[in-house]
Amino acid sequence: MNSSEASEMSREQYAWGLSNGVRVLTISGVFWLGLAAWTTGFGILLITLPLALFVGGVLIRANVRLRRRFPGFSPRSLGEAPKGSLTRRIIVSFYVVTAAQWISIVLVGGICSALHRPDLIWPLVGLVISLHFLPLGRLFGVRAYYLLGMIGTVITVFSILELTDGLRLITVGFGLGVLMICGAAYMVANAGSLVSAGAGKSNLPTGSSV
Repeated sequence: MNSSEASEMSREQYAWGLSNGVRVLTISGVFWLGLAAWTTGFGILLITLPLALFVGGVLIRANVRLRRRFPGFSPRSLGEAPKGSLTRRIIVSFYVVTAAQWISIVLVGGICSALHRPDLIWPLVGLVISLHFLPLGRLFGVRAYYLLGMIGTVITVFSILELTDGLRLITVGFGLGVLMICGAAYMVANAGSLVSAGAGKSNLPTGSSV
């Protein structure tokens, strides 16, 4: 692999990463909406969940079509990325962010349980998830991740400080659910321009090596 190939992420690789983001946002959005609806009551759940599943299905189908636009990519190529390449550095950085997120979620669950504050578990989990979008925005150069992180943080912090019990969870659930579904829809609708703008670019220091 020559130096230009080692320093750039291909359109296919970037599109695949974007597609993974859409999938995770869609599944997470449906989950948060379902959690909020369940907290509200069974009647609301019967109305909200089918609608959320329908919208999620539409987004997943659109996401499948997105992947088909870049058939030349194999996920195996990510694991075979050479040491020091941009692709390798992005992958490792992504794993670090993801690991930090899950460790934080486990800590939140343990601390809240020890303090007998189970009512704070889901709002704080939502806060952790929201904050993890900020480094992802920098890593992939996707502005939508910054918005997801900032708006999600405002929603969760407001609910923790100003709301109580069921209303807190309902606000976090519906707020994050709608936010993530909208984020996924934006990324699918603007996939072409996002891939064109993001492929070959990264905000990682060019001199770093993993």
